Amino acid sequence: MTSASRDEPGSEEIARMSALIDAGNDAFLRGEYPAAHDLFDRAVEAAAPFARTLDVRTQALINRASAADRLGDHPAAVASFREALGLCDLLAEAVAGDVTVTAAVTVLRASALVNLSHPLLHSGDFDGAHTALEQARALLASPADETTLLGPDTADLLIGCLVSLTALTIQREQWARANELATESLDVVLRHQPELAGRPLMNLSAIGLATGRPELAEDFAHQAVTAFQAADTPAGVAEARQSLAQIYLRSGRLDEAEPLLTAGQAFFDRAGMSHQSGIGLDLLGLLAALRGDPAGAGELYVQGVARFEECGAVVAAAEVRVRLAAVLHAEGRYEESEAQLAQAVAAFAASRSGLRCAQADFFHATLLEDRLSTGSAPDPGLLGRAVGLAVPAALAIDAVRFTLANGAQRERWNREIAAPAMRLAFRLAVRAGAAGLVGELIESQCAGTPLMDTSPGDGAAGGPTLEPPQFLGPLTFPDPGPGSDAQGDSMDTFQLGAALADVAASVGLRVSPPPRLALNPAGAVALDPYIAQAEARYGGRVRDTRVVPTW
Repeated sequence: MTSASRDEPGSEEIARMSALIDAGNDAFLRGEYPAAHDLFDRAVEAAAPFARTLDVRTQALINRASAADRLGDHPAAVASFREALGLCDLLAEAVAGDVTVTAAVTVLRASALVNLSHPLLHSGDFDGAHTALEQARALLASPADETTLLGPDTADLLIGCLVSLTALTIQREQWARANELATESLDVVLRHQPELAGRPLMNLSAIGLATGRPELAEDFAHQAVTAFQAADTPAGVAEARQSLAQIYLRSGRLDEAEPLLTAGQAFFDRAGMSHQSGIGLDLLGLLAALRGDPAGAGELYVQGVARFEECGAVVAAAEVRVRLAAVLHAEGRYEESEAQLAQAVAAFAASRSGLRCAQADFFHATLLEDRLSTGSAPDPGLLGRAVGLAVPAALAIDAVRFTLANGAQRERWNREIAAPAMRLAFRLAVRAGAAGLVGELIESQCAGTPLMDTSPGDGAAGGPTLEPPQFLGPLTFPDPGPGSDAQGDSMDTFQLGAALADVAASVGLRVSPPPRLALNPAGAVALDPYIAQAEARYGGRVRDTRVVPTW
């Protein structure tokens, strides 16, 4: 056999490339990500000299990037995905006019886009992730019917696209939309690829936890564990159990959370999954804090921040920084605590995570109030800063309940999250002797909660709205109410249907934010500068545009 030219690889070269990719896929499915990355990298190098294996090189690049993302090297993953998309352009030009091959290239491009969204999301580039996913969704589904796919092998891509869109809306704290996407993705999974149900179930669990339904969250988390076990996906099982441990922490079941966290951490460290390892360090730090070990918690938080920042996961690192700030404050290291909070808020603002900024500001004001209470000669400058942080943050946090369609959720949000923030604003205003501000806060709290006009077309008119967060305050874990009985990993279809029915039953009437209150005929509006500051700083609407008189 003559040696192959640069444009004509021989059968041995092609067989070697295929074998490398197959071996890499097997390693990836086993959770052996370093080995998978090495095998895919060798496949990329093997295919690089030949123009005829451009498609093989593109697929190997996509796979290598996915392995890099699982290893936490998000910048390298983004670079490889973008290189693969560039090769897709070359492939499309080369096969123009061949409908069958063009369709295959389209699927390859969609694969690169769906997977590109993951490192972008982890890196805090939510806009970039959204753009990539919407482009992939347009490629994978026809405008008339989103389940009409390009071919029999693309169902998993559409599922991945919907699952990733759900994860993005969770990060952006858009809970109504997240629930729609999670339910849609689970429906597509059950009709096309039931073995892939784990991810949609994990998303539904996260949504339930963040919106005050821990029993539902736990039900979905158990089902996710079962789904990953059935699919023989060890990494998925470990991630689902980590999510279950987070639910246990939120409900004070520390002894149940600990073994899941320690076993998961060992798995993630062994597999080189840096991002999941960072999550584990954060949760282990929280476990230590809840058990009264602030020193141990601080060490784990520092490790968690470092692990996330190594990955380029800036938003996740910022959330850990807020918890680290609490530990530093408790140790009297106030300047270091405030430095951590400042870095966290900057990261939240850069990713346009307005509600996270509001919660961080609320917690900052809480720490300043604590300093005022413990100091022998309170600094009046601290009090002014505390008021300036607490009032806009309280308005933004309080406004979240008006975005929830379910009355029970609104009541829970108000009781557990918004009311403490508003009480802090009142206390600080009273302490500052700001009688006018106190009066305006009272007036604003007496404003009613009108039903929102749901006429078609009105939804976009009010601009972006604030939604309830997944990121909760570092020291406050609201009592979720009576917990459900502990359940095993085995869930049947009936229980899944019952859980989904509970989600559907949560739909209710939306309400609008309270109106702006005119204090006198001259038109002065209650809390006007604080409302303006909240809407500018956090990027959402905290009051309706209507103005009503108070006299």
